[in-house]
Amino acid sequence: MHRVGSRADFDWRKDGTSVRSGYNLKNMKRIRILMAIYVALGIALAGESVAGGSLVPTSVVPALPDTITGKPGPGMFLVAKRALDDSHFGQSVVYLVEHDEDGTLGLIVNRSSDVSLSEAIPDIEDKQATAHALHYGGPVGLPMILMLVRSESATEGMAHVVDDVYISSDRRVLDEVLAAKNPGSEVRFYIGYSGWAAGQLDFELVRDDWHVVAADTDAIFSGETDSLWNRLIERLEPTGIQVDIRPSLPILVSAYPITDAY
Repeated sequence: MHRVGSRADFDWRKDGTSVRSGYNLKNMKRIRILMAIYVALGIALAGESVAGGSLVPTSVVPALPDTITGKPGPGMFLVAKRALDDSHFGQSVVYLVEHDEDGTLGLIVNRSSDVSLSEAIPDIEDKQATAHALHYGGPVGLPMILMLVRSESATEGMAHVVDDVYISSDRRVLDEVLAAKNPGSEVRFYIGYSGWAAGQLDFELVRDDWHVVAADTDAIFSGETDSLWNRLIERLEPTGIQVDIRPSLPILVSAYPITDAY
């Protein structure tokens, strides 16, 4: 699976001036796309017995069929399917920050590292930098660091994603965030990003590589991101034998009604 690196080239000089070529962060501001994800619950049968001609399940687990999907756009998750065998994107959760006719930009949000921000950028003198770890955002632009910031309003150098989430690669924003002592629940730092050329992600969706679901912003800024794929995939592709919820099985419909929560 090939990912192109021409979507963006962000960098900053040590003197604090921002350098961006080939792409403007302001162009990342797009109309918010919110897709309602309706979750049809199935039944996972770990065991079964037949008594008096009736099927009796020995364990019942609510499940989501993998056919439920949204449309890619800012503020959506790409969740790698179990079958996706890829060294970069296998078992990954990608937070999309832009998707349009020119291509797609996102950040892998479930791969943390033991490298601190101060180790990656030696000229940072703020001791607060040691409190922030770097996360692996993707295989493109690895010398680059991007930030996801939760804020009530944008400052210069930030681009809006959705709701209270902004993205930036501006050194001035970095210094402001550190000076404000923003906790990890308000800012995340990523090295590298994930990029798709025009039409490339659409091809991968047709190939059935990804689930597309509304992102959980709180999960992105939590301390348990490494387990995010496991939690999502267990609901999107539960293990066990699945049965359809249909009118001929009214007891299942009443016991496990369709819900929009996942």
